[in-house]
Amino acid sequence: MENKIYRHRASQSGLLLTNGKDELKLGATMITYLKKWFAEQKSGVRDEIDSKYFRKGNMCEAEAIDICAERFGLGILEKNIVHFNDEHFNGTPDIITDEFVIDIKCSWDYVTFLDAITSPINKDYEAQLQVYMHLTGIKKAKLVYVLLDTPGEANYGNDIFYSHMPINERFYSFDLEYDPAMIEKMIEKVNNCKIFLDEYDQRIKSLLG
Repeated sequence: MENKIYRHRASQSGLLLTNGKDELKLGATMITYLKKWFAEQKSGVRDEIDSKYFRKGNMCEAEAIDICAERFGLGILEKNIVHFNDEHFNGTPDIITDEFVIDIKCSWDYVTFLDAITSPINKDYEAQLQVYMHLTGIKKAKLVYVLLDTPGEANYGNDIFYSHMPINERFYSFDLEYDPAMIEKMIEKVNNCKIFLDEYDQRIKSLLG
């Protein structure tokens, strides 16, 4: 893969916490992800993921950021647009303050909101925030769940309203601190990903020239 440096996306960091039975301990899901990355880099064609859940998240993001600012007493917050990377990871945190990295998840409905806040912290999101902390150098983070009205544009023309409920019943955050041991584990797995991709590249070249 000439001139293609593999950096693992923060949003997919949960994959780095799994252990497969293969020699590199990547597992089938990670290997599938790496093969897709390889194909996208070689072809220049990337699949765009779309669903009503993604659309709601994108459409409600600005309102969710404003609510975060109010609930945390942070004044005015703006969405971060700075992309971070090092030799192992890349990613774009939602919000960066002097003290916290904040990632916001807009729940689809009240059921998913309640499931999220009553369950242990989602390991995929925890790994994502660990990578954001690693990339930014900020040692604290917040994983925020907020339930907002669902725009009809995100739900086949059907609006769904939750704004009649008090915001304290629709907002929750998990606090995290930087875990260097988790980062070291993920870095080791990223290095194994690079080994796999080098070997996969050589195999493709032997078949196709």
